[in-house]
Amino acid sequence: LLFILAKPEVERGSFTGERAAIEGARQVIESLRDEFPDVEVGVTGKPALANDEMTAAFRDSERATVLAFALTLALLLVAFLRLGKPFVMLIVLALSQCWAIGVATLVIGHLSLFSVMFISIVIGIGIDYGIYYLFRYEEELFLGRNLREAIEITAARSGPGMLLGAVTAAGTFYVLGFTEFRGVQELGFIAGTAILLSWLSMMTVFPAALVLIDRRHESRAAGAIPRAIALERVHVPLVERLVAYPKSVLLFAAALTALSVWGLSAVQFDYNLLNLQARGTESVVWERRILATAGRSGFIALASADSLEELKRKSAAFSRLPTVSEVDSALLLIPEDQAAKRKIIGDFAPLVAPVRVGRPRRADIDRLITALDTLERRFAIAANEAPEGDTKARLARVRDRIELLVIKLRQTDREVSRPALTHLQSQVYRDFVHNFQRLQANASPPQVGLDDIPKEIRNKFISPSGRFLLQIQPAVDIWDRAGAHRFVTELRSVDPAVTGTPVITFEAIRFMERSYQRGTVYAVLLVSLAAALTLRRVRETLLALLPLGLGMVWTFGLMSFFDLQFNMGNVFGLPLILGAAAEYGFNIVIRFMEGRDHGGPLVARSTLMAVLVNGLTTIVGFGSLMIADHRGIFGLGLLLTLGTATSLIAALVVLPVLLRLLYRPPGALPPPAPAAAAAARRS
Repeated sequence: LLFILAKPEVERGSFTGERAAIEGARQVIESLRDEFPDVEVGVTGKPALANDEMTAAFRDSERATVLAFALTLALLLVAFLRLGKPFVMLIVLALSQCWAIGVATLVIGHLSLFSVMFISIVIGIGIDYGIYYLFRYEEELFLGRNLREAIEITAARSGPGMLLGAVTAAGTFYVLGFTEFRGVQELGFIAGTAILLSWLSMMTVFPAALVLIDRRHESRAAGAIPRAIALERVHVPLVERLVAYPKSVLLFAAALTALSVWGLSAVQFDYNLLNLQARGTESVVWERRILATAGRSGFIALASADSLEELKRKSAAFSRLPTVSEVDSALLLIPEDQAAKRKIIGDFAPLVAPVRVGRPRRADIDRLITALDTLERRFAIAANEAPEGDTKARLARVRDRIELLVIKLRQTDREVSRPALTHLQSQVYRDFVHNFQRLQANASPPQVGLDDIPKEIRNKFISPSGRFLLQIQPAVDIWDRAGAHRFVTELRSVDPAVTGTPVITFEAIRFMERSYQRGTVYAVLLVSLAAALTLRRVRETLLALLPLGLGMVWTFGLMSFFDLQFNMGNVFGLPLILGAAAEYGFNIVIRFMEGRDHGGPLVARSTLMAVLVNGLTTIVGFGSLMIADHRGIFGLGLLLTLGTATSLIAALVVLPVLLRLLYRPPGALPPPAPAAAAAARRS
């Protein structure tokens, strides 16, 4: 491989400030492709990889945001069978996201690769509070409340559950601020703030909009429908059927949990950041190719030296490391052992100086064939005597090529081949004479020092203050965790202050790994504490957390079946799953406790429908990320979708069954079997 090193001009204040230079280089390459169809050329390196990743991330973010809004609106239309109120709810959500962008602009001032996807993520979570509010509000209207009563009761009875869900969801993001990685901290602040603003808008702006829309209910008499009849009409038949078969439901949950525990052992962590990029990305393809064939990388380690002697010592030490392929510095143009080499040149200079090269003769094909025959026999002897291996195979290939050349010379018409060979001989003669004359002119070379280094190389490797730069090329795959660890560890054995992209990336991954681990632990503690403080009962708290726990176990176990691994792009999805899924169990348990205290069904239809629709909208928001070409964003969307779906199933299927089993009304008989119930109706 041949390399052209270019330094792009950077546009300040842009995420893709080097895009113009990179795209310009690619356009030049494309314009020359027809002229050189057999030459493969590509653009890679740190600027190209960063540009391609950010370009893909922003493109995927725009597409995912539009898709999330569209699918969320479609789900709301199906759930409420009308356009007006769901559309108003979505407008209120969009308003809250504008507030969030404003806050992010004022406090942080930019979006990163981590935080650029926050809108798609928050859409599925932020719309939840409006859905809870609207379902409960319409249930109260159905029960005969007037407009004011419906608004007040919804805020008083569903408000705590909505607030708990918002606080836990936002909290699971905010705890990322206690981590050590800045990008994760920014994501936590922006997403957490966006969730709280979503809740605020749904508790203030959305009720105000409902008052304007439903003015016809303002003077409605309270209690238009007898409460006992109304409560019977808000039962959910599907839930009643599920709780009638507790053993089947619990066996299903146990089987899925066992399967997940079995699959959990296959879950691994992929540290290779190249695997996060979109498949077929040019910069990634060429980075892998360079690593595999040239022992180089677009990402190099850097070290410095204060003197020429220190530069020589460090360069020699780095070069001896097994994980280093090459060390570039100002020493590239300063020969080693100059005194000994100048003496050798001085010894043969008197022999070279008087030599004059004669004019080339006309090509003699017979002499050429004889010489090639001799050369072919010598290569044959060398190939036969060489040990088995690559050297023997290469010698045999050269021998075979010489043999084919001799056969072609003997078979070709001499009158045709002689002019071509004469022309080739003239070209070889001119090249030889040119290089030989250069040798004669340099037969008495001067001592080469720092002052003889060209300006371009000097600017690259020597600072104005006289410090020297060393660029260290890796001989191992620095994108692999083990390779990066070996490379960085060996470099630090020579210079603890070594830096550069491979070192920074290695340390950043360590920080991110610790950040995600701590963020997940903090999120679990926060959710548990919020549930305990709100419910203030151990059993109810454990039941409220059950869907979250089952959902996480099922998610981890199912990852292997979807060929999904944890990586640096999706691992921060764990706190997101905790925040999004915690509200399902909270709202169901809180509504169950309300029904138990005030009379009513196991869990009211409005709450179950709200949880279902909220889960689906959250899945839509997360699932929209799966249209991304960026593999890291796609994996994040898939992980979040799995986590939300499994937590939703646990909340809607397993939790009601346990509530019925653990809180059977005093004196209640077991629910009749379907056959017995049918026989009773016939009698």
